[in-house]
Amino acid sequence: AVRLRWAWALAAALAVGAWTQSGVLGYVVGRARLPAVLAVHYVRPWAGYHWITPYVRYGDVVMARDLPSRLIPAYGAYTVTPGYPDLFLPDEDRRERAAQRYYRPGTPPGVRRDILRAYAVRWVLDDSTPHPVPGLRPVARDAAGDEVLYAVAP
Repeated sequence: AVRLRWAWALAAALAVGAWTQSGVLGYVVGRARLPAVLAVHYVRPWAGYHWITPYVRYGDVVMARDLPSRLIPAYGAYTVTPGYPDLFLPDEDRRERAAQRYYRPGTPPGVRRDILRAYAVRWVLDDSTPHPVPGLRPVARDAAGDEVLYAVAP
């Protein structure tokens, strides 16, 4: 009788665990093969920033917003703002303010250009809206078309 109870408890625990992890099943079999009840909760896997690597070389400086600034250094580039607090970067606050000013709507194109020069930026990562800074040339887009990599003219 005790073994039977343990068997039922184990079966229930396994069923709950399988249901909890059922979202991962879509990564293995694809969304099309999931039952409808699971397919509605399917989250497309994040693609990352590997799409910038054919252009951005190791050591290049990229102007990017907060989240990309945390991820781009994994691909070998530097960002103007550190992705996380950096005790060894004495001008961290100044860099944060410069990036915020760069991306702020209404910042004059000349000021944006000066910020890019001050930090020797070679690339700008921004959303897909047209960029009002002279000297930026769109080079690549992410797969979803949400972000654009711009080359900064020397």
